[in-house]
Amino acid sequence: MPGTTTEDTLADDPMAPWVRGLAATHHDKFHEDGIKCRGSISFIDEEARLRGAAQFTLGKAISLERVLETRPEYFTEQNPKAIDFNVEVGIYGRSVHGGDVVQYNAHGTGKTHLDGLGHIGVDETWHGGVPASASETDEDTMVNWAQHGVATRAVLLDIPAVRNAEWVEAGEPVTAAELDAAVEAAGVTLEPGDALLIYQGRDRFEAAGHSYPSGAKAFPRPGIGEEGAKWIAEQNPGLLLWDFHDARNNAQGSLEVHSLIFAIGLCIIDNCDLAAAAHAFREANVSTGLLVAAPLAIHRSTGVLINPLVLY
Repeated sequence: MPGTTTEDTLADDPMAPWVRGLAATHHDKFHEDGIKCRGSISFIDEEARLRGAAQFTLGKAISLERVLETRPEYFTEQNPKAIDFNVEVGIYGRSVHGGDVVQYNAHGTGKTHLDGLGHIGVDETWHGGVPASASETDEDTMVNWAQHGVATRAVLLDIPAVRNAEWVEAGEPVTAAELDAAVEAAGVTLEPGDALLIYQGRDRFEAAGHSYPSGAKAFPRPGIGEEGAKWIAEQNPGLLLWDFHDARNNAQGSLEVHSLIFAIGLCIIDNCDLAAAAHAFREANVSTGLLVAAPLAIHRSTGVLINPLVLY
């Protein structure tokens, strides 16, 4: 298995043994010699797209993107400046021209973004044994995913509804049993290539005055831990969209679900605003839709800001 050494131990290996095991199993089952693995997006085939299109029956659309506030007076501790954004306006007689200059960090806990395979790695490699140094030259995951077409069935899993709670609490990671219960409540059978929309109540959490901490700080926070990560991997989803991230409820303080980027090539869209979709789906008595996520085709990109849409 590329990236694995016999000297790895729990003490010094950033990937837990169970992550290494998943990586080895995935490699044996899905990797072909001479063919670069494209991870979970490979599960989105014609059947998955048609399954998604069949859910689009009411002609409605919902954006899952958190708003990127650029007006300084609206910056707060809970809504800090997310991007460097400058508007250039030129007035030439009666003609006016406007342009934008934008710079951003594609990751973090504030911006809705899609993680590429070049985001989480180990032993100087990304998923599939691609050298980390490729990100300095020609890493092409985002180009490939953009051209592949990320459109598939979306299945909304409402965890607060299962818990009868407002949001997922820190120290109480989402369990496999709760995920199974959410699938049962949705009334669907998951299929490979589906988009999992895992709603955990972040909107209510933040409305109550709480801030969601950065993943760079290794302490427990609301989210999904090892048990939930293993459950996600078992479903072979096309991608994961969520509001809370990894629970970091482990001795190493490692990112349980984000580690799946390395292990199985999981495509993740972080910081989704799933509250509107959860409400609209309840009102329409549906639990599925057509998920469309179109990343920018940028060579070497580790992640891009994105506006995922769910149509139902």
